[in-house]
Amino acid sequence: MFEDQISNFKNKNPFAIIISLIVIVFLILLYFTIPTFYNYENFDREIQKKVIKDFKLNLKNISGVTYLMVPAPHFLIEECDIYFADDPEEKIFKAKYLKINISSKNLHKKEKIELKNIHLNKIDLDLQFVDLKNFYNHLKNNITKPIFIKNSNFFFRNNKDEIISISKIKNFDYYFKLQNKEKKLNIIGNLFGSDFKFNWKKDFSNPYISISDVQFNKPKINISNKFNKENIDFVLANTNIELLKNHLDLSYKFNKNSIEFLDDKIEKINHSKLIGKIELDPFFFDLNLILSGVHIQTVLNNLFLNLYNTQKTIDINFNGNLKINLNEINNRLFENLILNINFLDEKISLNKSSIKLKKIGKINFSDPTIYERNQKIIINSKIKFDVANQEELYRKFLIPRQNRIDLNKVYFEVEYNVDDRNYFLSSINFDESEKNEMTFYEVKNIQQLNSIISKEFKKINLD
Repeated sequence: MFEDQISNFKNKNPFAIIISLIVIVFLILLYFTIPTFYNYENFDREIQKKVIKDFKLNLKNISGVTYLMVPAPHFLIEECDIYFADDPEEKIFKAKYLKINISSKNLHKKEKIELKNIHLNKIDLDLQFVDLKNFYNHLKNNITKPIFIKNSNFFFRNNKDEIISISKIKNFDYYFKLQNKEKKLNIIGNLFGSDFKFNWKKDFSNPYISISDVQFNKPKINISNKFNKENIDFVLANTNIELLKNHLDLSYKFNKNSIEFLDDKIEKINHSKLIGKIELDPFFFDLNLILSGVHIQTVLNNLFLNLYNTQKTIDINFNGNLKINLNEINNRLFENLILNINFLDEKISLNKSSIKLKKIGKINFSDPTIYERNQKIIINSKIKFDVANQEELYRKFLIPRQNRIDLNKVYFEVEYNVDDRNYFLSSINFDESEKNEMTFYEVKNIQQLNSIISKEFKKINLD
């Protein structure tokens, strides 16, 4: 019946329908236009109060507030300084063309206008450690309305005000989802030339737990974290680092005094782990890094290069011990490499390091040194080789029976060129007290090593 009446009205009064629609559209446009008639000379204080309440940010030195209706109702602030509300003395950055979207409700009452979210585009954000600390406090403690940053640059400076890294940020989405009581931070950007995605979330129905995940594209790295702050004395954490096909599992707890890495006792294929403790005041560490399923050449190259760079800038307060154990080496000759790295009084020592030859014996390093020669990084060390299985040694290196001797130890020196990846052997002898002629042998492959060892045993018998 009602539909029939509407149909009859349309047929008899089509012009009235058109006029009614025009009036409705006009009223809607008029409603959304109301804020343009407000006087914004003193409205910056009202905006400041609302931003502090809704976003826990403090806007200062606000200038050029205008209201725009398209594409949605919003305020555009030409320029302002932004501070964290908890630290009103430490300015984060100066913002230009700050966009604050507003709700379509209560546009007829200036004092009751509701803010929805903040948008920033193409800004340069200059950050120091104190800013990161303040943001972390903002992240874990405050429930805020959404903040979106697009196509911007984040600069990170050290305490000397030097830029140490630049991150290009495509999307920075920071918000609280009221429906499921979750706070989230999602970032898409580029750091050190690699595209990355970072996701963090906290479920306020279980506020002690926070979860984060960061993924880098080149190289392919994935780092996932879970933090539990239920205990008032320390934080329990789990971190998994995935690099190519390798995994490093970290279970640890920490507080303001120390970080303790725990052993979960679970052995997994291609999973590495870190065990030990770091004391923060005074700073000292004693750590055991167990690596599985990795190439020895890759580890050594990266390790020695970093140790060389570190020893030039090492701080006198950086002291501790790091034991690296490669218990599953992808190598047909070597197994179980142990590197004992000691940092003490601006010096690095690798004494008591060793590597096993499969079924043959153990190579012990002494007095290893890292230095530069002809713009190449060189590792040099004295070697004591403890022979555990003579028969296997002679079989492996094809030593004729007439050249074999009763052998328990071999002494020599090894030099490794990190840049060219070349090995050199010298000062080979079978008695520590002997001083042989200094002869350098270059070793590029296992065949050359076999030939060098055969020559040395033949020389012994000739003597």
